[in-house]
Amino acid sequence: MPTDAALDIVNALFAGQKDLSDFVATGMNATALDALDAKKKEMGAKMFAPETEEDPESENPEATADQEETTDETDQGRD
Repeated sequence: MPTDAALDIVNALFAGQKDLSDFVATGMNATALDALDAKKKEMGAKMFAPETEEDPESENPEATADQEETTDETDQGRD
Protein backbone atom coordinates (compact mmCIF):
# COMPACT_ATOMS: atom_id res chain seq x y z
CA MET A 1 0.00 0.00 0.00
CA PRO A 2 1.52 3.36 -1.00
CA THR A 3 2.19 5.99 1.62
CA ASP A 4 0.39 9.31 1.74
CA ALA A 5 3.54 11.07 0.58
CA ALA A 6 3.78 8.80 -2.47
CA LEU A 7 0.14 9.42 -3.34
CA ASP A 8 0.68 13.18 -3.04
CA ILE A 9 3.60 12.99 -5.48
CA VAL A 10 1.60 10.97 -8.02
CA ASN A 11 -1.36 13.33 -7.73
CA ALA A 12 0.92 16.34 -8.20
CA LEU A 13 2.45 14.75 -11.31
CA PHE A 14 -0.94 14.13 -12.87
CA ALA A 15 -2.04 17.67 -11.96
CA GLY A 16 0.87 19.00 -14.01
CA GLN A 17 3.00 20.42 -11.23
CA LYS A 18 6.66 20.70 -12.16
CA ASP A 19 8.12 21.40 -8.69
CA LEU A 20 7.87 18.27 -6.56
CA SER A 21 10.70 19.08 -4.17
CA ASP A 22 8.36 19.79 -1.23
CA PHE A 23 6.57 16.48 -1.70
CA VAL A 24 9.80 14.54 -2.05
CA ALA A 25 11.36 16.21 1.00
CA THR A 26 8.27 15.45 3.09
CA GLY A 27 8.26 11.84 1.94
CA MET A 28 11.94 11.34 2.62
CA ASN A 29 11.67 12.93 6.07
CA ALA A 30 8.75 10.68 6.96
CA THR A 31 10.66 7.60 5.79
CA ALA A 32 13.76 8.63 7.72
CA LEU A 33 11.76 9.19 10.91
CA ASP A 34 10.12 5.78 10.56
CA ALA A 35 13.53 4.14 10.13
CA LEU A 36 14.91 5.99 13.16
CA ASP A 37 11.97 4.95 15.31
CA ALA A 38 12.43 1.32 14.28
CA LYS A 39 16.16 1.49 15.10
CA LYS A 40 15.43 3.08 18.49
CA LYS A 41 13.03 0.25 19.34
CA GLU A 42 15.57 -2.36 18.23
CA MET A 43 18.40 -0.82 20.24
CA GLY A 44 16.18 -0.27 23.28
CA ALA A 45 15.12 -3.91 23.24
CA LYS A 46 18.76 -4.99 23.17
CA MET A 47 19.88 -2.46 25.77
CA PHE A 48 17.16 -3.18 28.32
CA ALA A 49 16.84 -6.90 27.75
CA PRO A 50 17.66 -9.01 30.79
CA GLU A 51 21.20 -10.24 30.66
CA THR A 52 21.78 -13.95 30.59
CA GLU A 53 24.64 -15.35 32.55
CA GLU A 54 27.06 -16.82 30.09
CA ASP A 55 30.17 -18.74 30.83
CA PRO A 56 33.04 -16.43 29.82
CA GLU A 57 35.02 -19.46 28.69
CA SER A 58 32.32 -20.36 26.18
CA GLU A 59 32.96 -17.16 24.24
CA ASN A 60 36.43 -18.30 23.18
CA PRO A 61 36.56 -22.07 22.76
CA GLU A 62 40.20 -21.96 21.65
CA ALA A 63 41.27 -20.48 24.99
CA THR A 64 39.74 -23.35 26.93
CA ALA A 65 41.09 -26.14 24.75
CA ASP A 66 43.79 -28.24 26.33
CA GLN A 67 46.95 -26.71 25.12
CA GLU A 68 50.20 -28.57 25.05
CA GLU A 69 52.85 -27.12 27.29
CA THR A 70 55.79 -25.93 25.29
CA THR A 71 59.27 -26.60 26.47
CA ASP A 72 62.14 -24.19 26.27
CA GLU A 73 63.87 -25.47 23.17
CA THR A 74 66.63 -22.88 23.40
CA ASP A 75 68.26 -24.67 26.32
CA GLN A 76 70.96 -26.85 24.89
CA GLY A 77 72.27 -28.33 28.10
CA ARG A 78 74.60 -25.50 28.99
CA ASP A 79 74.76 -24.03 32.46
